[in-house]
Amino acid sequence: MRDTTASVELLGQICAQFHLQNLTPQLNACSETLRSGGRVEVAVLGQFKAGKSSFLNTIIGSEIMPVNVLPATAVITRIGYGPTDRAVVHRLSGEIEEIPLAELPEYVTEQRNPRNEKRVALVEVELASLAPYRGICFVDTPGLGSIFAHNTQASMDWLPKVGGAIVAISANQPLGEQDLRLLGEVFKHTPEVVILLTKADLVSDRERKAVIEFTQWQIAQNTGGRQLLVLPFSNRPDFERFQNDVREYLLTNVAGRHEELFVKIMGHKLSALISECRAYLILAQTAAQSAEAARSELRDMIRREREGLDSLGKEIHVLTRDLKTRVRTAAGERFHDLHGELTKRLCASLKKAMGAWTGSLAKRTQAFQDWAARAFEEELGRVSEHGKGYLEEYLIEAQVSFHRTVRAFQDRLSKEIERALGISFESARFHAEIAAPRKPDVKMGQVFDSHIDLLWFAIPMGLFHRLFERHFLRLIPWEVEKNLSRLASQWADAVNASIDSLARQSMESIQNELATIEGLVSGVGDQCSAIETALRRLDECSECLAIPNGRGDAAAHFGNC
Repeated sequence: MRDTTASVELLGQICAQFHLQNLTPQLNACSETLRSGGRVEVAVLGQFKAGKSSFLNTIIGSEIMPVNVLPATAVITRIGYGPTDRAVVHRLSGEIEEIPLAELPEYVTEQRNPRNEKRVALVEVELASLAPYRGICFVDTPGLGSIFAHNTQASMDWLPKVGGAIVAISANQPLGEQDLRLLGEVFKHTPEVVILLTKADLVSDRERKAVIEFTQWQIAQNTGGRQLLVLPFSNRPDFERFQNDVREYLLTNVAGRHEELFVKIMGHKLSALISECRAYLILAQTAAQSAEAARSELRDMIRREREGLDSLGKEIHVLTRDLKTRVRTAAGERFHDLHGELTKRLCASLKKAMGAWTGSLAKRTQAFQDWAARAFEEELGRVSEHGKGYLEEYLIEAQVSFHRTVRAFQDRLSKEIERALGISFESARFHAEIAAPRKPDVKMGQVFDSHIDLLWFAIPMGLFHRLFERHFLRLIPWEVEKNLSRLASQWADAVNASIDSLARQSMESIQNELATIEGLVSGVGDQCSAIETALRRLDECSECLAIPNGRGDAAAHFGNC
């Protein structure tokens, strides 16, 4: 552990000394993993409604984690062993507050904490029932499991901190592009990955076997031949054998070997960070040892790229504007396609409800308003549940486009560096996250154009109740139209904010990379000795930790990656 701590400190010093800003996420991940004191954090990832919370509740042995109709926020929740059951909220301000476990949904769900209004950075849950799992903790990451992640620094920077990963995939939904992209990101930060095939009760034994084989084949095809263990799981009482198999796996191969896994995880993270750090230093060293003509050519390249930043920014702005316009158009069209179906369901529900209404016009108007508030919230909640599916193609396109823009810039720099200095150079990995939309709210319009309900005492409802019931029914199509418009606008605003965030992160990454290389190349004569010393210390660090080249043999127990 001392060697690992010294290595992280050394890498921090080198990154600070040479201003390697784009390595900050990886460095922070190593530091936080080290501060865990040897505890392995096992992230539970996956698409919304893949069964992650149900899985965690089964492992815990009680209904602790909220299982919501609507997506939860991306507030990170750590669940591990503690002598007494408790929950501790860590706020972004640095304040810490212990809360009753029953209040957990108030802080970690989008429904009770929309857009993280309570400014929660992290919630830690300790449970005595997890005593068999000492040495590991489970991390619930609802935001990271979808294409959305809540727009806080805690969630933006969290993925590099993953220790082990359980990726939940529903048996009734094939492995999708987002699942594969998620796996690709996870593999960059840990070799310890296993697939949890949830809702395994929905398919027959033969179908389940076929799904497992197909999932493994898809992963191998899309990840360079990686072979992952797939564990079927269901939280239904009739499928306890699956629950027991997963528990046994976690107890034997994860909790029972957490010290070994921790060493492998730290080795994986440090190996990647040392390799990236070395690449920048070799660039600086080669520049220092090259002829003045080569250095001059490199400085000219940096100047040209800096002068071209305005043009690149305009290119990103045009791409952003086009995507946002298409998102708004698509949101309006796709949500309004549901108008007829939603109106039909609400009218049927209203007719049934009105059969039990009695009393004056004022009482019936209040009953209608109460019914409408409940019914619209429930129906729009169901619609919103599928909102990301209506727009995710644009988020995927945005992610791919911005990553491609940054990658093209990095490739151009690499070619110029190779042409000037004759070395192969690869920039630090670019990370980007996407903000989650808030839970839609529902606002009903005025029931009557005038305050006719104030005249309730003069209206004989025995004669006129049918008239007013027809009026209530005529209000439904308009209220559906209005609320679908608002819901479409909310989703479009949220997705477009995510696109803006991606654009900002892209430009910041490009600017940081250019500044880093410029700093390494300028004044290299004064840095020669420091660079040689830093490279030597990195080599000593690798030897001391016995870090293998490439991916190494990690993951022998947690998925055989």
